[in-house]
Formats: sequence, structure tokens, C-alpha cells
Amino acid sequence: MARPELVRGVAEDLATLARGGKRVVVVVSAMGDTTDRLVALAGQFAERPRGRELDQMMATGEQVSAAALALAVAEHGVDAVSLSGDQAGITVAGPPGAGVIVRIDPSRITELLRGGQVVVIAGFQGRDERGEVRTLGRGGSDTTAVALAAALASHACEICTDVDGVRTADPRVEPSARPIPAIPYQTMAELSYYGARVLHPRSVRLAERKGVPVRVLHSARPGPATHLDDGDPMEQGHEVYGIAHETGIRLVRLTGSMLPPGETLRALAGLVSHGLRLDTLTSPVAGDLCFTVRGTAPLTDLLPGVARHLGAQWTVQDDLGSVSVIGTALLDEPTCLAELLHVMGALDVGVPAIITSPSRLTAVVPADRVDDAVRALHRTFGLDTPGARL
Repeated sequence: MARPELVRGVAEDLATLARGGKRVVVVVSAMGDTTDRLVALAGQFAERPRGRELDQMMATGEQVSAAALALAVAEHGVDAVSLSGDQAGITVAGPPGAGVIVRIDPSRITELLRGGQVVVIAGFQGRDERGEVRTLGRGGSDTTAVALAAALASHACEICTDVDGVRTADPRVEPSARPIPAIPYQTMAELSYYGARVLHPRSVRLAERKGVPVRVLHSARPGPATHLDDGDPMEQGHEVYGIAHETGIRLVRLTGSMLPPGETLRALAGLVSHGLRLDTLTSPVAGDLCFTVRGTAPLTDLLPGVARHLGAQWTVQDDLGSVSVIGTALLDEPTCLAELLHVMGALDVGVPAIITSPSRLTAVVPADRVDDAVRALHRTFGLDTPGARL
């Protein structure tokens, strides 16, 4: 949906499906960088825009996309109609910018489909019980699509992106990254949560819970696709599916507190309640506490008060990123962690934190070495060789 010619190409494909007897429901995101431009526009009128008004503004991006696509489909002689999230029967709850879909009344969509129309729905939005527009946060259109597929009992949900399916790494960093033919829902959620941008983890978890088959494919050309499934129903051994990465990791140190550990942890709980996404946490020992933070929460608004309460000094190291090996049963095979450690040692990078679980092995590294680490791990775990997944 980035450019008019791409929208016209999508419209032609949808018209072909409709003429072939398919009932078509489409969820769209905003065109190109529309959302960023709307946020910037709001910033011209308020230093900290109110959430309600920001939602009112941001929801228009997807509505413009939906109307544009419906117009383009109609030019092919196929009747089409655009709907906002509210018009599509999507009810959400939660604060501005972080709505959660609680139910969908698909009756209007079903009626339009029976009339032979292609239904184009603005993703990323709905209305709450008071009639207020609410957006769903990053990846909201993915979640909208899966939720609608579940509500309509669709036999499939196709997520069309600008890549050929989910790949073993970001192809912009590692050109040899290959499409993954099939991946379990839970593994896909891990890939998404720790840096892969193809699907939002909320949409993956919803698809698993509702049993929605999902296929990820390129929106403009035929090629490989990735199917999300439940995985092998029998016991599954260790397997590496891909390397995820992200930047914007911050390492926070609180040192010198004289308060007991329990009070320190209660103060930290207060930080979490303000939206901090903690990924690594050392238990307070001798008054020292260390944790990593993901996301853009304003630490300078929160940390000084906590530090004063604890009688501690605080520092933030903000030039970090992370690389994650994502797979299944990774701790069952000791060589997986050993390989990660070998790679970090060979790169000679400082690693202030390592996090392990059966589904991921994550190393926090300097932001300027993230790409090097992704390429080295991708090669070490054999992901650049077709059919050679560890």
C-alpha cells in the first residue's frame, strides 16, 4: 500500500479473486509512512499529544487506504466497499494507542459478502464501549486480520508483506537469509517479539488460540510462503529456525542502595507498572541492581524518583542491541549455547547480558555490532545452507 501503482496491483488481484467466485475480505494498513507523518503532524500542535486525539488522527491513515483500495477494485468492474474498524463491528478495550480487540460482530461484513462485494477494512482500530476510537498499537493491522478471520470462520488468513514469507534473518542484514516454509506458532511469536518485523506477536498468539491458519507471502509477486502451524504433534527435538535482532536496548544500573532487597524489588515493580519492558534482571545483591529495558519508555522521567527512594545512583547505557537465536528445545542441546558464546568471543564484543530459555538464546551487544553478530550466528547455525537447520 506504499504507492498508488502498488495499490492498483493489489486491486487487480482482488478483482480476479472475486470474479473467480471467492468471497474476499481485506484488511489494510496505512499507505507508506502515513502513520509517522500523522504522529509528526500531531507534534506540531502539542509537545505531548493527548492519547485520545492522537488515536482520532492516526485512525484516518488506515481509513484512507481502505477507501483508496475499494475505489481501485471498483475500477475493475467489481463492487467493493470500505469500512472503518467501527463499521466492521470491531469493539476494543484499553487505553489510547494500546487497544485490545474484545469482540467482533461480523454481521455487516457477512451481509456485504452475500451481496457480492469485496469488503476492505481499515486495520489497527475499533471503537470502545463509549464510542471512542481506539487504535491497537504497532502491528495492529495483523491482529485485525487474524481476529476477523476467526470471527468469519475463514479457512485461511493470508498476510501479504514486502518479503517472501518469514526468513531465517532480516535479509537487509543477511542477504543469504532463506524463507522458512513452516514454523510453529509459538516459535513465530518469539521471532516477532525479539525483532522480526514480518508479523506482530499479538497476531500470532491470537491465531494459535483461535486456530486460524496463517500464510505469509509477498504482496506483489508469486514465490515462497511461510505457513504457521502447531508444529510436530509428537515430541520435538531441538531446532533453530532463525536469528532475530533489535536495537534500542538500554542497560540500567542502580548501585549503592542501602534498603533491603524486598524494598528494591517493590520499587522496580513500580517502574514496570509504568510500561517498562524489562528483559534481564539481576536480583539485588549488596545494593546493586541491573536490568535491560526494551522500547522507548522515558527513563529520565521515572528513574530519578526511584533512585532517590532507594538512596542509589543510576546510570543508563543506551548504545546497545540484542541478537537472539530462536528455536525449540534449545537448552536440551548444550552446543547451542556454546556456539552462541563462541561467536560472541570470536567477534570480541562486550556482552553485558545473556538470556536463555528453551525457545531463545539472547545476547545483548553493542548496537554497532548487531549486524556482525546476526551474520555470524546465521552462518554458525547453518541457516545459510538450504536444508541444514540444526
